[in-house]
Amino acid sequence: MTLLIFAAIIYTVLALVGSQFLLALSAPAFALLVYILPLVLNFLVTKKQQTDRLKLVASIVSPTLSLLYYVGFIYLSLSSGAWPKFVEANNIANSSISLEITTTPLDASQLIFVALVFFGVSLATCFISKASFSKNKGAQHA
Repeated sequence: MTLLIFAAIIYTVLALVGSQFLLALSAPAFALLVYILPLVLNFLVTKKQQTDRLKLVASIVSPTLSLLYYVGFIYLSLSSGAWPKFVEANNIANSSISLEITTTPLDASQLIFVALVFFGVSLATCFISKASFSKNKGAQHA
């Protein structure tokens, strides 16, 4: 459970610092900070739990913290006025590629997508870990 508190502190610091330096981030760096890093942190927190019960609790609490981090990060970015500038700077459209960043990142569809990704990966990690552990539990090696 200490890891969950540590994760909450990390998310708070990342939301505050990340929203202040949003304009210095590229679109891939933003995706890494907002989508990939929480998945990695959720995975680590869940895997480090000792019992199946704690793993299940961590696989629910960690994505909740990640979702709160996403909402906080975006809210701070929107309220500071940095989000529209970030979107303008990182939208790309030419003959070979098009990259559009949403102007409404707190829209319900965005929140549902983020929640599904965070909770889906976290719960899948928990159940796969549990299944592989129980499969190998009775195995004896020479």
